[in-house]
Amino acid sequence: MKTALTRRAFLKTTAAGLAGTVAPGLVLGAEPTSRTPRRGRVKILAVSDMHIVDESTTAYPRKVIQAMNEEGGDLVLVCGDLAKDGKRSELETAKRVLDELKMPYHPVLGNHDALYSGEKEETLFKDVFGLKQNSYHFVTNGVHFVGIDHGCGKSYGKNAVKPHVMAWLKQTLADIPDDEPIVFFSHYPFAKGVRYQTPNATEVLTLFREKTLLAMVGGHFHGNTEHRQDGVLMTTTACSSGTRGNHDGTKAKGYRVFFIDEQMNVTTEFKEVSP
Repeated sequence: MKTALTRRAFLKTTAAGLAGTVAPGLVLGAEPTSRTPRRGRVKILAVSDMHIVDESTTAYPRKVIQAMNEEGGDLVLVCGDLAKDGKRSELETAKRVLDELKMPYHPVLGNHDALYSGEKEETLFKDVFGLKQNSYHFVTNGVHFVGIDHGCGKSYGKNAVKPHVMAWLKQTLADIPDDEPIVFFSHYPFAKGVRYQTPNATEVLTLFREKTLLAMVGGHFHGNTEHRQDGVLMTTTACSSGTRGNHDGTKAKGYRVFFIDEQMNVTTEFKEVSP
C-alpha cells in the first residue's frame, strides 16, 4: 500500500475540494465536502470502550468527553463498545454523553453494541446514532475516513470482517483516488501481534495495497498499542470506562490524539484522564 503523498500532489487534490464524496451516516454536522480543505492539516481524537449501562456509569466517560473538548480537534472517531449489552437504553445514554462533544463525532459498532451474533443486521445502532449504514465513508480537510462494522455482531471470538463488508469496502476504496490520504477505523485492531487482532486482517489490508493509507485506528483491546506496519500507523487505545479495566493490566485510561500534517506525516499521543 502507498503510505506517503507528495506535498504537490496533495495540494493539487485538496484544491479540487474532493467534490462529490458524501458520508452516509455522518454524526453531528461533519464538514461539508464543498468547503475548501485546509491543506490536509487534521487533528483527530479517538475514544472507545466506554461500556455505558445507565446514567450511574457515565461519570468517568463524561470526564473523558470534557477533556477532549478542552483538547479540541477537527473530529472524533468513536471506536465501539459504547454500551454493555447493545440495549436501546444503553446506546441512547451513550449518545447523550457523546452529544456533549463540541466536535463532529463518528461512531462504529463494537461487539457490546450489538444485540445479535453472526451477520444479522444491527439496525438499532444505526437508528440511535442516525446512520444510514454501519460502515461508512466521509472526508474532512482532504482526508478520507473509512469506518467499518465487521458484521459479526456479538461474536467477538469470530470477528473476521464478513464478506458483505469486504465487498462494501472494496467498492468504497475503488472510488477513492490512489494518491488521496485515508484513515481507516473500526472497533477491532488490525496490527500483527496485538491481542484480538482481526483474523482476516491481512486480507482486509490487502485492499489498501495501492492506496495511501496513513493510519488504522482501533479499540477493543483496552490497552495502548502503537505499531508501524508497512509504513502505516496502527493503534489501539486504553478504555474510557468507569466500570471496566484495561486488558493489558495498566491503570491509565483516556483517549488518543492524532495529527496529520501538510506532508501527510501522522503522529499520535495517548492522553490520560484521571478518574
